[in-house]
Amino acid sequence: IYKVETVADAYIAGQAEPPLTQENSPLAVVLFGLEMVKATHKLSRKKRENVSCRVGVHTGFVVGGIVGMPMERYHLFGPMMSILEVLESTAPKGNVQVSSACRGAVDQELKACGRREDAWDRDQIAVFELREADELICPDGQAHDYGTVGGRTYIARSYAKSR
Repeated sequence: IYKVETVADAYIAGQAEPPLTQENSPLAVVLFGLEMVKATHKLSRKKRENVSCRVGVHTGFVVGGIVGMPMERYHLFGPMMSILEVLESTAPKGNVQVSSACRGAVDQELKACGRREDAWDRDQIAVFELREADELICPDGQAHDYGTVGGRTYIARSYAKSR
């Protein structure tokens, strides 16, 4: 998982597929997002500042390329970027919102490893809770229907793994 760019207050990270990387794990990206929230809250408590973050995670395809002159940078393009923007901006403060496509990719990854979805929940590494709201609402009040992000979304939560 690597940082691609920062756009305004959004930190954009990504994970490629082979042959660009040896390992592709949608689960690792979700856990990375959960750790980002945890680290932000830990720093907030340490500094005694009221700071939080929102994370949006999606699985899909993008096109990347180098843009800009004289300062070049790598930039991602495509519908996935719009989906990510909505997922991040409508995630409840201090939470990780996951698209249906990402949830499906995590389920596929777990099944490929011989783990069932219910075993995933019993291990309590993380669980996905279906969002019940009728639509996704940004902090500024702008509403988005779930079709904008490819279907219903989930909130990922992490829990300590029992030993």
